[in-house]
Amino acid sequence: MIQKLNIKDKKIATEVLRIQIPSYLAEAKIIGYYNLPPLKDTVHSLQQCKKTFFAYYLKEELCGMISFKLDGTEIDLH
Repeated sequence: MIQKLNIKDKKIATEVLRIQIPSYLAEAKIIGYYNLPPLKDTVHSLQQCKKTFFAYYLKEELCGMISFKLDGTEIDLH
């Protein structure tokens, strides 16, 4: 099931980081660059960001997510 997330909710932001950090660590390893901004995210920084988050849940377990930010007529996908 796909659903919009309330990233301001501490439990949800924590759950997002549980997926985000290992995913970006895998990317960092591939490209050989470990200073990726998403690796520096915290629960607080996610709660303050201006992105919209959607997640895919399978049997109530978060399996993946996407976030985006609207800037005028541009969509910045993360």
